[in-house]
Amino acid sequence: MRRLLALPVLLVVCMGSELPENGPIPDSNPRRPASPETAVPHPAPAPSPGMTNPDGPASAEAATPSRDQKTGASDEPASLPESAVAKADETALAHCEAQLRKLGAVFERQDSVRGDKGCGMDATYSIDQIIRGVSLSPASQMRCQTALALANWTDKVVLPATSGLPDKPRLAAINHGSTYACRRRNNSATGKLSEHATGNAIDIMEFGFSDRKPIGISPRKGDGDIEEAFQRAVRGGACLHFTTVLGPGTNAAHANHLHLDIIKRKRGYRLCQ
Repeated sequence: MRRLLALPVLLVVCMGSELPENGPIPDSNPRRPASPETAVPHPAPAPSPGMTNPDGPASAEAATPSRDQKTGASDEPASLPESAVAKADETALAHCEAQLRKLGAVFERQDSVRGDKGCGMDATYSIDQIIRGVSLSPASQMRCQTALALANWTDKVVLPATSGLPDKPRLAAINHGSTYACRRRNNSATGKLSEHATGNAIDIMEFGFSDRKPIGISPRKGDGDIEEAFQRAVRGGACLHFTTVLGPGTNAAHANHLHLDIIKRKRGYRLCQ
């Protein structure tokens, strides 16, 4: 009699355990990053300490999705000696510098830069020549990884596009409007910091050649000429080397330059507009 009474209880326990093995099914339609900000007609803020080239072209980098709220243990070690952190950073920088040298870049590592409200870089690089034979001007301040993305883009995208121009001119220079600048997006008085404020971004204004007139970035929709084709080619290829590419047509703030940056987003999302 005692065995017969226990059997229903066992059945109830077994039936109650039939839950999905991995818990609730995650949302299959994650929210996409917000679209680029529209230029805000506020006057540019006064330069902050550590600010460089505050009058460069305004940028409208896309808003980065906010990070998930995390609970419980972190993926990071509970504690890590300061010497180990410094060594890891220097190892990464040494690798980055080696890759730049392979491409023929001429650069100088400078002291760290610090500005207000989170602006700055631990290691600052001034680039004179981004790849062999191609200068970068005016003076620049950026992170090594930003310089490496720029060098790879120049070598693997801009040079091949140049070879498609009539008479195959020689690319001699890339001119920019802004690298590091301690400011907010669109030069607004409020809002998120620009990627320029951490050395992650560069605004490309013009390509110079040794044996033909320069090609500047400008609205060219429908021109139908070789310069429009060149601009489309270098802009499209930039999305393979940068995580944000904004330019003419994105909004009024980007009508005369290509904003390129290496911001990291969730799931490796890239914004190419």
